[in-house]
Amino acid sequence: MKTSDIYATIKFPDEVYEDVEHGTMVAVKKVNAKSVILAYRMEAGVVKVITLYYTTKLDRLLKAKTVRGAWKRVK
Repeated sequence: MKTSDIYATIKFPDEVYEDVEHGTMVAVKKVNAKSVILAYRMEAGVVKVITLYYTTKLDRLLKAKTVRGAWKRVK
């Protein structure tokens, strides 16, 4: 896990979703052959990272989350 990937995902995400089940935001950023999935909350103007992981199966994840209404795209 690279720190630069974390900052790039937060500052310049390719897509942003609202996780309505958990009350968080989810930023998505393509990095090389993988995608970074970063769940976070804004608290007093500070980004609090909840979880972060890489995936090679982004399309499958997004389809599963959006079809059942767990995530709503905001950007």
